[in-house]
Amino acid sequence: MKLIQICPQCGQPGLRVNADAVKYNIVKFKRKKKDSGTKWNICTNPDCECSYFSGKEFFRTSDLRRPLFFKDASDNVPVCYCSGLTKGEVKDAVRNGCKTIKDVQKYTKKSMSGHCETRNPLGKCCRNVFLRTISTSV
Repeated sequence: MKLIQICPQCGQPGLRVNADAVKYNIVKFKRKKKDSGTKWNICTNPDCECSYFSGKEFFRTSDLRRPLFFKDASDNVPVCYCSGLTKGEVKDAVRNGCKTIKDVQKYTKKSMSGHCETRNPLGKCCRNVFLRTISTSV
């Protein structure tokens, strides 16, 4: 049974993420050595400055390489972290007739590279976020 971990900053429940996503997404000079058994979580509260946490230890959103799509409402935030595709690029593609992920990828000339488990801050595929961004851009 997985225990739900609580963000030490805002008190909201976090989501479990793999250590590789944490290591990749934290700015290099601010990374700390962690033992391989550390269980990491991500704070999904859009108003909290915490990004990743494990117990009472945490990183801030300012410690990240790129902003989190659920904490940044700007058009510059990535939707697909492995290709670098932004929310603004998806919106532009939809305004120009794109309706599917393939349409957007063809229009922007940006394709997923399959590095989702590492590059996406959630440590999983961005497909659902991509689809949601397309549907809300109509």
